[in-house]
Amino acid sequence: MKRFKIYRNLHRQSFSIQGYLKEKKGYRVVDRANVAVMENVIFKVMQRGREKVIEEKRKNVHAFVMPEKYKHISKRAKSKYNTDELREIYYNPYKYNSFVYKDTEESLEGKSIDKVLLINNKVYKIK
Repeated sequence: MKRFKIYRNLHRQSFSIQGYLKEKKGYRVVDRANVAVMENVIFKVMQRGREKVIEEKRKNVHAFVMPEKYKHISKRAKSKYNTDELREIYYNPYKYNSFVYKDTEESLEGKSIDKVLLINNKVYKIK
């Protein structure tokens, strides 16, 4: 099974979820989410895309959260997650070449995380 590729959609203020479509021979947006829980997540930054952002000073889609599976969370269920108690994951192409933990700036390149929460246009590691 192919992984999903998820990115923050700046125009819609939500997350766009790309799935691999065999008939299209590539990834296409198959869903959108404001709040979701992801499992078995890796983080990927396409370095050529990052370099283009730095060079042109213009945003483009080049960084992804890549889970094996995800599920939407209802408005009622999202209240069980207190983001103050979760560890935020952050990416800024002008400062970092990979996703990092916001508190320590530790790189997540090459690491896998069991569970991740996407909420309020932010990404958090669920303990």
